[in-house]
Formats: sequence, C-alpha cells, structure tokens
Amino acid sequence: MGYVRQRPHRQPLYPALLAVATKIGNGDRFFLGVVNVLLASASILAIYVLVTKLNQSPLAACVAALGLAANPFMDRLTTARLLTEPTHLLMTVFAIYCFLRYLRDQKRGWLSSCAFWVGLDYLARPNGLFMAVTALGTLALADLLNCREKLAKGLSFSRWLGGFFGSYFLAGIIFLVVASPSWVPRLIYYGEPFHHGYLENFMWVDTYAAGHVGESYPAFTWRDYVEHHNLYDVVGRIWHGLRNVYFRIPIMMERAPILYLLALGGAYVALKRGLKEYSFLLLFLFLQMAPLVWTNLANPSARVPYGSTLPFELFLAGLFVAWFLKTPWVRSRIAL
Repeated sequence: MGYVRQRPHRQPLYPALLAVATKIGNGDRFFLGVVNVLLASASILAIYVLVTKLNQSPLAACVAALGLAANPFMDRLTTARLLTEPTHLLMTVFAIYCFLRYLRDQKRGWLSSCAFWVGLDYLARPNGLFMAVTALGTLALADLLNCREKLAKGLSFSRWLGGFFGSYFLAGIIFLVVASPSWVPRLIYYGEPFHHGYLENFMWVDTYAAGHVGESYPAFTWRDYVEHHNLYDVVGRIWHGLRNVYFRIPIMMERAPILYLLALGGAYVALKRGLKEYSFLLLFLFLQMAPLVWTNLANPSARVPYGSTLPFELFLAGLFVAWFLKTPWVRSRIAL
C-alpha cells in the first residue's frame, strides 16, 4: 500500500479492471481471478477466429488456439497471479491481426484499428509503447517500400504523399486519444507524458538490484552507462539478450516447445514464400523486442519477454500449420 501513496507511474488498464471486479465482488478475491479467466478465454477465442480469417484453415486455427489454451505460462499467470499478461495478450492479438490485414488489404481502417489496439496495449503495460512505435513504424516502412508500385499504377506522388501523412497522422491521434489515461496524468504530475519511474533504470544498469529501486524517478541515465562501459560490454549485453529472449526463455517457459517450433516453421514459410505481411510481422516482432533484449541482462525475468513473443508465436504457428496442410504430400494423404 506504500506504492499508492506515491504519484502513479504504472499503467492503469489492468488495475481499473481489477477495481471493477473488486466493486462487483465486494472485495472477494475470486472475482479478481475471474478477470484473468475472461481475458484469457477471450484471447483463445480471438486466436481461433482471427487465424481462421487470415489462413482460411479452421484446423490451423485450432492448433494455434490449443497452443494458447495449453500454454503452461498463461495457465500459471491466469490462475495464480494478478499480472498484466492476460490483458497484454488480448490487446496484442487484435493489434497483430489489424497489422496483418492492413498489409494485405491496404485499407486505412485497419491502420486506425491497429493504432487503437496498441493504444489499449500501452494502457495495459509500459512496453506497449514499444508495440505502438514499432507497429506503426513498420507499417509506414512497408508503405514507403510499396509506394513505387502504387505510383506505377497511375497514382500521383502528391496524392500518395498526402494520403500517407494523413493516414499516419490519424493513426497517431487515435493512439494518443486511447492512451490519454496514461500520458495525461504523467504530463500533469511529472511534466513528461511517457514517464515510467524507476523502470527506466534497467536500460542503463547491469543488475536487477541496481535498477529496482522502487522510486517514481529513475536514478540512472545513458550517461552513467557510457561512463562505465565499452563496446565489448555493449556487444556482450546484446548477445546475452538475443540468446535468452529468442531461445532459452521460450523453450524454458513452454516446457515442451511445440508452439515455439511451429512458430519457427511459420517464420521459415514467411521468408521462403515471400509473404510480405508475415515478413513485416517478423520485423515488427524483432523491433518491439529490441528494448527487452537490451534490458534482459539487468531484468532477467522471463515473464515480460515471453509474454511479448507469445502472441506472435500463435500467428506464426497458424501460418505454418495452414501451409503444411496445403502441401501436396499432406493433401494426397487426406484425399486417400
């Protein structure tokens, strides 16, 4: 309770949901667990519906949904903990779907929808800000790379440029409006819209104890890191993060890493077949994980990085299963 007497620097969405449950249940903690169960159940249903829409394969969607329903990490956090992962998962699932649909259909509504969901994701937990910046940034890069194709079809450059800036300006406004319960109080309290207290320490220290000071203001900056580290330290820190975030942690968290292997297969299919939307999804994944790779040395908890890769794994696994079911060998066996 000492925390609530300080000015807030954590995200408000999950506490708000718990506050509603506390009110409805008159303080009974059972209702707090109900929030987690509802969020996780909605994520499982969403994965099934959205993967079906993307790949036109209910069986692939079943595999992806089962990969989430049987996931030991989500089972533990849903049933035994009160943490932000169920909220983050649901928001990220919808954000990824809108991301892929925009790349596939090039309709502004999907771009705006993606901005809406990453705004909600930022309200769920701080690294939702990485999601917002990298999702919209990756989509903008995709549009820039595809502009020559549109210009070749007769669209004038000035009209394309106006549509480009107009679309992303609107997306930025949507994100800021949705995320306003987070950045407006910070702007009032601290004078910084994206102030996150001591969490910023993990960017510039090497141990959890040094970063986790529990204060509303960070104790370290990039200047402290530059003063005490060299290029060898930087390379070692990045390698440490890459090895843990992309290999050790997902394998450890899944115990039997079937979902992880299916997701690797999906990444292979995306690159082999040149699927633009899924290739950009891989870039989105890599960019939004970069801060977590960097901070893994100081904050070695597996919870945050795995919770951030899991939604991407589900869509990539669905892609691989859908592709596998369409291979001539499998189709011939099904026909028999």
